[in-house]
Amino acid sequence: MTKPDVIEGRTDASSGYPKVLLVDDHQVNLTALCELLRRDDMKLLCAKSGAEALELLLLHDVALALIDVQMPEMDGFELAELMRGVERAKQVPIIFVTAGSREERYRFRGYEAGAVDFLYKPIEPDVLKSKVNVFLAIDRQRRELTRLLRERTEAERRVRESEQRLQQWNERLEQRVAERTQKLVESQQRLRAMALELNLAEQRERRRIATEMHDHLQQTLVLGKLKLGGAKRLVMGQPPVEMMIHETEEIFAEALQYTRALVAELSPSVLREHGLSAGLTWLGEYMKKHDLAVTVEVPEDQTLNLPEDQIALLFQSARELLMNAWKHAGTGKATVTMRHERSQLLVQVSDEGVGFDCAATAEESATGGLSSKFGLFSIRERMSAIGGSFEIESAPNKGTRGMLRLPLAGTGGVGGTVQAEGAKKNLSSTLQPPASRIRLLLVDDHAMMRQGLRAMLEGYEDVQVVGEAVDGRDAVRLVEKLLPAIVVMDINMPTMNGIEATREIKARYPNIAVIGLSVNADHENRDAMAKAGAATLLTKEAAVEHLYQTMQKVLKNICPVV
Repeated sequence: MTKPDVIEGRTDASSGYPKVLLVDDHQVNLTALCELLRRDDMKLLCAKSGAEALELLLLHDVALALIDVQMPEMDGFELAELMRGVERAKQVPIIFVTAGSREERYRFRGYEAGAVDFLYKPIEPDVLKSKVNVFLAIDRQRRELTRLLRERTEAERRVRESEQRLQQWNERLEQRVAERTQKLVESQQRLRAMALELNLAEQRERRRIATEMHDHLQQTLVLGKLKLGGAKRLVMGQPPVEMMIHETEEIFAEALQYTRALVAELSPSVLREHGLSAGLTWLGEYMKKHDLAVTVEVPEDQTLNLPEDQIALLFQSARELLMNAWKHAGTGKATVTMRHERSQLLVQVSDEGVGFDCAATAEESATGGLSSKFGLFSIRERMSAIGGSFEIESAPNKGTRGMLRLPLAGTGGVGGTVQAEGAKKNLSSTLQPPASRIRLLLVDDHAMMRQGLRAMLEGYEDVQVVGEAVDGRDAVRLVEKLLPAIVVMDINMPTMNGIEATREIKARYPNIAVIGLSVNADHENRDAMAKAGAATLLTKEAAVEHLYQTMQKVLKNICPVV
């Protein structure tokens, strides 16, 4: 079997030119067809038998096959049927070239074998070229569609891969964002906790310093006044010395007044001893020194069982809001309201002043604008740190309202007024009056203060100091043992304070008089001691001159002193 011919010797299957297969057992016919169809943009494959044609079809992608019908060994119809069994050749269009019959039966067999057209010899060149051009155009379109389909498939593959990569990137990005967000939240929580601890540390340090000043500096100043009072009696009739002592007393009084104001600035004792309601009431009075008239509306006879830290931070926030009203409202008036609503404690500070633009505050908060100026961010963070919230409402010329909210779940709520212990058996319903001297019990946790009071009181012939107690619990024990006529009671003491001790003593011994002493004899302390049953409350500096006279007045209401 001879090798099939390829015109111009091009046998590579990868060439981009369309290829036409010519099959005829006569070389003359092949040569004639080649001459008619030869052109630069097309390749011609020539075969002299069906076997040669099949060999070429296995090597080349053919755009069109022109096959002679009458050939020995394998005619054109048989070749066409075999082509349909070859994957590479099954879609090749076939034009049969024949000099045979034009009968319908003959042509039907050709179409049945896979033909798309018939050419009858002698062949008309223009018809042949026209038909070949049509099929070449179809082949170009097929190739173009194949290319487009391949490109589209490739593009879709790349898109799918890109989508997969994008999905992976998105997942990684979401994971990283979630991780970073979690770290940011944890960092924010740590910063908030640190800010809270810093704030609480400031309040504790303020309280510590105030306590130190109260327990030592103020007590020392009071003791100095007591000593001066004793000295005054010793130098009566010596005007220069009396004048010097008097002037020194005034210096001590001024120093006491200054330290009392400083202690109140640092950490108001009324807040620690009587709770938030009393603290806000004190704050309203305190703001008068800044020429701000504050109306305070708090529940009467109610205290809150809140932790000291929460009370301190609520008080601090309310004070900062009042300071804002004083600096910026322009009215000289403000209102503080505290109420209990739906398991929440609400503290509102409001004014009817010039107000400000809340939207501008929100926009400038990140750059240290109005929010920093008014301290609103600090208040909001402080409230958030203790589980509460802070809301601010304001508008130009519409005033300002700041609301502090604190959930009361687990805190004991409102109404936790400290109640006296159950009625105790009255061990002594009557007290026998002393024969000639006033039996006195001194109660103070400062030894120097007790010594100073003892030295001053023992200068009176009708006073007998029968004992000294170091705290409220010790006082209750000694009262039962010594049965004094009067108890001089400091109210600020550890273990049991003077208010609680007075309440217990009066419950057991109603005829024993209690005179309270305090460096800070403010309205709240006076009311608390009065409710506990004390006869009165004196400042320690006033005790120098008035304690003895007060004892006399108190005893006249109980029993005469013989």
